[in-house]
Amino acid sequence: MAADPQPSFTYWAPENATIRNHPRQPGVWIAELPEGSRRHYFGDQWSASAFQRFVGQSIDALPEKPANAVWRLTCSKCVAQSDVGWTRMNVSYDQETRVIDEISCG
Repeated sequence: MAADPQPSFTYWAPENATIRNHPRQPGVWIAELPEGSRRHYFGDQWSASAFQRFVGQSIDALPEKPANAVWRLTCSKCVAQSDVGWTRMNVSYDQETRVIDEISCG
């Protein structure tokens, strides 16, 4: 891992990726794969790490959203705005099976 400081969690980084700090944004990390693709990690402000146990389960398995939380639920193949919401947890699921394939902050 090339990042310093290192992110608290690495569940978001693809296997064989090199994790680096974002060059201009403290608290943001980038996982770079050998072929050049990148994945950004915006930290764990909304405790996405605590929800990783729901990946692979039905979207119906998620607990009720806390009153002050902002969640975006979207199917993984549906069109969604690519904005970054620093105070939002994103839940991506397969539209046909309703199985969660990713949970992340940002």
